[in-house]
This record gives sequence, structure tokens and C-alpha cells, in this order.
Amino acid sequence: MHRSRRGLAASALTCLSVIASNAAAQNTRPTTLPAVEVDAPRLRKDAGNKPKNSARKGGRSNTPNPHPAVSAGPATTAAGPASAPVASSSERNVSGEDVNARPFSRPAEALEVTPGLIVTQHSGDGKANQYFLRGFNLDHGTDLAISVDDMPVNMRTHAHGQGYADLNFLIPELIGAVNIRKGPYFADEGDFSSVGSIHVGLLDSVSKTMASITAGSFGYRRILGITSAKLGEGTLLIAGEVNTYNGPWDHPDDLRKFNGVARYSQGTAEDGFSLTGMAYANKWNSTDQIPSRAVASGEIGLYGAIDPSDGGNSDRFSLSGRWARTEDSGSSKANFYVIKSSLNLWNNFTYFLSDPVNGDQFHQHDDRILGGFNASHTFKSQFAGLPMETEIGVQNRYDDIWLDLNNTVQRQFLSPIRSDAVQEGSVGIFVQNTLHWTDWLRTNAGWRGDFYQTSVNSVFTPANSGNANAFIGSPKFGMVFGPIAKTEFFINAGEGFHSNDARGVTITESPTDGSALQASPFLVKTRGAEVGLRTKIIPKLDSSISLFLLDSASEILFSGVAGYIKKKRPSRR
Repeated sequence: MHRSRRGLAASALTCLSVIASNAAAQNTRPTTLPAVEVDAPRLRKDAGNKPKNSARKGGRSNTPNPHPAVSAGPATTAAGPASAPVASSSERNVSGEDVNARPFSRPAEALEVTPGLIVTQHSGDGKANQYFLRGFNLDHGTDLAISVDDMPVNMRTHAHGQGYADLNFLIPELIGAVNIRKGPYFADEGDFSSVGSIHVGLLDSVSKTMASITAGSFGYRRILGITSAKLGEGTLLIAGEVNTYNGPWDHPDDLRKFNGVARYSQGTAEDGFSLTGMAYANKWNSTDQIPSRAVASGEIGLYGAIDPSDGGNSDRFSLSGRWARTEDSGSSKANFYVIKSSLNLWNNFTYFLSDPVNGDQFHQHDDRILGGFNASHTFKSQFAGLPMETEIGVQNRYDDIWLDLNNTVQRQFLSPIRSDAVQEGSVGIFVQNTLHWTDWLRTNAGWRGDFYQTSVNSVFTPANSGNANAFIGSPKFGMVFGPIAKTEFFINAGEGFHSNDARGVTITESPTDGSALQASPFLVKTRGAEVGLRTKIIPKLDSSISLFLLDSASEILFSGVAGYIKKKRPSRR
């Protein structure tokens, strides 16, 4: 864990949070069990409208809100309609219009419509954000599953951290709906979803062509264009974004980002299909914590840097498609995705601690192609005369990954630490049943099974090469009472899991000093339970309260300078 992250961990232990529809106001303090969440989504309209000031860890920003709301018609997208029923008190659906009504300066901050979620940034605006939810420091995405247009954002066995979730390729104005879930209670949610899962659906069209140019302080510039038009029996949507930013630093961020989206769709999210291509490229210089004594001595200024060569570049290209069909007897849906991504990061968190001559900068490189296919069918039937829906589905994913970790000086190669070729595949199957016992009682029961297999070829340390596989089963259950007096009561329980970095699963010796190391389990079980309610008993106020418990069989700590995961003790939130 980087030193800059430790100070944030305490603030992430959130016990009580009151959330407005257009903002989230968090009350952060160390959690005492059990933990309570309160969601009052329409209580305040002015909360959270303060300018962001993330200082050294996040990069100070005095820029205007670059994400104005888009009038785009109904928010019925791949994420489902914003009015879809929920199965737990902490689940909610948010329209893209409500998302873009909030001020935020980075794309991932759009996810802060999730009650209690904190999204922050360190080491430059090109890296994946850091996420904090339900008392967890989720680093760059571990245990928070994020998807965009049914494509997974979390990268497993990643050079910089397990579950690395970089949302810089997202254009917020294209968000049609966001589905938010918390806890391991949903059979169709797999890896990284134990604390929560957020599914972002994209718009198929916009009602008006939009073009904007935004300029702000510290070299902030953003050019955005979105248009859509009828093409044959469907709609073609095209969007593009160019963004630059320097920040207040003596050595500028020099952020240069490009995003492009082309999407063809027919029909609706329930009856139709879409084909989407996305392209993203970015480069930046990093800003990070600095020694206070260096500022006090005058060696550097308050906005200076010990190693100004830190930074990175990344790109992402994807092709995805989704299809859905709904009939009286049930519904089917399927999607596929192919993603090519790469990342180069140069970090120096300890400066000259390990190497007083050359410095401690290291280079992390991740290059991968991943693809997957998901399909499910929901049967509508009856059980003893009671209405019932049963969904069965299959989810698979395959990652072909090349990873490098090197010692560097001002981004120039110095010596290798480790290089690995990793192939990792998984298949998940699930079934979930919803039975309506009465008009005020329904139950949700489900189960999923996941099988993982990996092959690791460690170039410089053959002893760390190997093959591994694992299987895990996860039962789920939920019960909903209501509405009774405009109030619904929820009970949920279930098991989930997260996968560990494949290199940590096959490791036997340290790539830095050759000492013996203990391998990590491939799949780690989590268990959770939640009770709560949602109510509209107060006019014009939609509120929820949740009491939850979440156990993890093992925490993980990613060692960036050695390129492997360390198994830590179990935990409870």
C-alpha cells in the first residue's frame, strides 16, 4: 500500500452517511459494529456543491464543472430502467440526468451517486481512482465491481493492483442509468462485488446534438461533441472528447486525454441490440506526497516534486455488443466484449531510501487483451398458483496478460525485477428465483458457482511459474416485505468472493531478494448480511436505512515494488 493511501483509510471507515439525490455528505469515523447506513436521496439539493479541493493526494482543482447535464430522453439503457424494482434496502437506480446534475471534476466521481462511496485520486489524473465504501479501502477497485455497457472495468492480475478499475475512458454525458448494489446478495454478481457493484448503462441516442468548449484555471481545457442520427432501422451515436490539464504544480501534470465512442443500436434495452466501439488514450505526469522537511528547507516549493519524472500513459480500445428480447413467457439477454488495454506507470514513493544513488523509481507495465460473453434467460411461471421468475445464466472471461516490473531512473530502464506472461480464464454459472408469495411478500433465492484457472510464466524467476485452478460456490437469499404504509422492509444474506493476483497464487520466492514466500489463495470467500427499509412515508422524500455485516476470509495487500499479493488476516465490517 502506498504511503499516500494510509491517511485516507481512516476516513473511509464510514458508519453513518446521509445522502442527497444530487450529492453525498459523508460522516466518516472509525466503524463500530454493527454499521448503519442512512440514505435520504431527496433531502437536500445543495449538499456537495462545494468545489473539490483534494490538495496533494488528489491534485488541487479550481476548474468549473466540466460535466453539464444532457437532455437525452428516457434513461432506459443497458443498465435497465431507472425505476426498476430493488431487492435490498441499499440497492438503487439513478438516471443519467441525475448523475450529471452533480458537480464533479473526474469521470469516476460520477459514481459518488452511490450512497457512502468516496472516490479520490493520487499520483496524477491519468491513473485509476481510489475507492472507499462500507469501511473498506478498496484501493483501485478490489471488492467494488464496476461495469460500463456490460463490460467489466476491473482488471484482475494487474500490474498496479488487483481489481484496477480505470474509468477515465468514460464520457459522463453518455451515462443513461446507473444501477447500484451493495453486498454479496445477488447471484448474477461475481468477482470483486462483495462490497458493492456499480453498473453504468450508456445512452443509445441524444435528443439534441451537443458541442461544448470548457476552459478553466491551471490549463484546464475540454472539448466535447455528441450527436446521434437515424441510420436504417436504428440509431448511430458518435461522441468525442479532448481534455488537457496542468494543475498548480511546479512541474505540470501535462494531462492529454482523448476519448471516442461510436454506437449503433436498434430497439430498447428490453427488446433490441447495440454494437459499441470505444477508444481512449491518455498521458500525464504524476503529483504525489512530498517530504515536509524538503519544503521547510527550501529544497522544493509547496507544489514541487522530488522526482518530477513520475507519470504514465495508458490506452484502451474496445468492441462490445448487447442483445435482449422480452416476451410474455420470459426474457433473454446476452452480451460480448473484446478489450485491448495497456498501461505504463513510473512511481517513486520512497525517493532515495533503497537506492541513494539512482533513486527508487520503478516502472509497472500492463498489456492485455481480454474478452468475455455473458448470457441469461428469465422464465416467468407459477408455483402453486403464485407468480414466479427464475433466471439462469452463464458468465465467462479470459485475459491474456503481459506484465513487467523494472527499476528505472527518470523513466529510463535500469534493471528488471520481474516479467510474467499470464493467462487467466473463468466461468461462472448462476440461478436466482423470485417468488411472489403475496402482494406484500416476495423472496429471492439464488446460487452461483465460479471456476478459475490460470497459467503463469515467470521469465526471470522460473520458480514462480505454475498453474492453478479453484472453484467456489456462493448461495444467496433475500426477503422483501411491503409496501406497507409506503415502506418496504428487506432482509438479505449471502456469500461472495474476490480473486487474487495469479502471480501471488503461484509465487514461491521473492523476485527482489529470493526469500521464500507463501502463496495466496486463488479465490477468497466473503459472507454478508443486511437488514433495512426503504420508505416514502414522508412526502417528497425517498429514504432508506441499512444495517449490514460483511466478513472477508482474507484481506490482501499488493506489493507494487515486488509485484505480488500478500495474504493478510480476516476482517469484519
